[in-house]
Formats: sequence, structure tokens, C-alpha cells
Amino acid sequence: MSYDNIYWLILSAAFVFPLLLGILFMIKTKKMLVSFLVSLVINLAITVPACIWWASLFEGFSRMFGLFGFGVTFGNTEVLLLFALFIMRKKTINPETVQ
Repeated sequence: MSYDNIYWLILSAAFVFPLLLGILFMIKTKKMLVSFLVSLVINLAITVPACIWWASLFEGFSRMFGLFGFGVTFGNTEVLLLFALFIMRKKTINPETVQ
């Protein structure tokens, strides 16, 4: 497996796992902060070692491009999860809107 394949596999895992676990925690606990923090910790646990691995492999543009990709994925995942959790919280607070 090439470095590129491993890179995209890690990016996918860093996007999918925190979202799924954050949403599952929100469904079970109904607590937005706990769900967000669990997602954040999982995302950091995947992204930080991946960044260290990528930075040790390459120099110059390849290193910066790869680290930029990890950063964008990290930010997008947390923002999307925050919006999803906010919508889920709003639906549980206002049950009269559901008919």
C-alpha cells in the first residue's frame, strides 16, 4: 500500500469515526458537550499521530500539502459535527415541532 493510499485511509477514518461516535453519544446521552468532546478527543487521537507520521516522511511542499489536508479534515469534521449536534439538540428540546 502506498503512502498516498494510507493518507486517504487516515483522512477517511478521521472524518467518519468522530462523526459517527459523536452522533451515537448524542443519541444515547442527549448531552451536546459530552458528545462534542468525545468526538474531539477521537479526532485528535487520529489526526495528531497521522500528522507526525506524515511530517516524518516528506519535506517541502509535500509535507505542507499533507498537513494542510489533515488540518482541513480536522476542522471540517468538528464544524459539521457541531452543526449536527446542535440540530439534534434543538429537535429534542422542541418536541412540539414534530407531528
